[in-house]
Amino acid sequence: MKRRDKHKRKRLFIIVTALLLFLFITMLLNIGKSKNGIEENDVDDKETNNEINESENKESISEIRVSPESYRAFSGESISTNNFNVEIVYSSGKVESIKDYNISTESQKLTIQENEINVSEEALTADKELLKIGYDNFEKDIIINIFNRLEDNIDENDYVTNPSACDVLVNKSRNLSSDYIPEDLEVLDDVPTILQNPEVNQLRSVAHEALRELFKAAKKEKSYLLYARSGYRSYNTQDALYNAYISNHGQEAADKYSARPGQSEHQTGLAMDITCGAMNYQLDDSFGETEEGKWVSENAHRFGFIIRYPKGKESITGYSYEPWHLRYVGESLAQEIYETGLTLEEYFLSMEE
Repeated sequence: MKRRDKHKRKRLFIIVTALLLFLFITMLLNIGKSKNGIEENDVDDKETNNEINESENKESISEIRVSPESYRAFSGESISTNNFNVEIVYSSGKVESIKDYNISTESQKLTIQENEINVSEEALTADKELLKIGYDNFEKDIIINIFNRLEDNIDENDYVTNPSACDVLVNKSRNLSSDYIPEDLEVLDDVPTILQNPEVNQLRSVAHEALRELFKAAKKEKSYLLYARSGYRSYNTQDALYNAYISNHGQEAADKYSARPGQSEHQTGLAMDITCGAMNYQLDDSFGETEEGKWVSENAHRFGFIIRYPKGKESITGYSYEPWHLRYVGESLAQEIYETGLTLEEYFLSMEE
């Protein structure tokens, strides 16, 4: 009996000892985990605090600046992006120059290749083309103002070197060569004409379309019927007309009212003499006093035309007042000339100052 009790006590002791040992080991493990957890939490807290501090210390961008905001360029020119200075302005007022900005355009007359902005040969004086400079969520516009200098478009013999440009200046000191014929002449279509001569019933494509729209607007807006009388004239045709004028009226009158061959805007295919029924379809400066003539004077620029030889500018243009003589120069340049009241000569000279 005593031996059995002794074995029971021994087993109980072993069980209790094992249980105590298990509890002790478990407690030690839990203490280790707690310490590790505290350390990990400390690390997480430190990292979080660091991120907050970095966020607080990081300056926000308030705007970007670009200089110059407008740039004068010529048709066919390549502009280096280094010509523009782009800066970030932070909310603190700090300014930082950058090079990693984006540059884009929707203009048909500008293309961007690497660090070059290329201006199309078709760009005209007074065209304003838009570039966009972008960085982060900010954007800035740059205006490219096109201006084709007169001195760049004439040779040593006073012949223009850009005869096909819509902003070409032809006058008594700037000549067209005898063999110049526009490549895109079109027979007038949907435009009422007066003369049967097929040559003068032609214009270059862009001027033809503009004249068509001008005539349509006059009819739609005011019920005015305009007529095309004389458009393109070749060098030889102008030579014959000029010499006939000399025979009939003398040299002095001829130089006042008729262009010498090579000096006529009609050879460009961009000029048209117009008339109306009130003028018995003739050309006379009284056209400017008709309702049709007044409307044309006030609205031709909307379609890219100017009154090329205005009243009071005879000493500048070299010719008498011709309210019937329309010259296509493009809508932008026509608008500028209309608003300033300058002749084509004066406009170019004013831009070169």
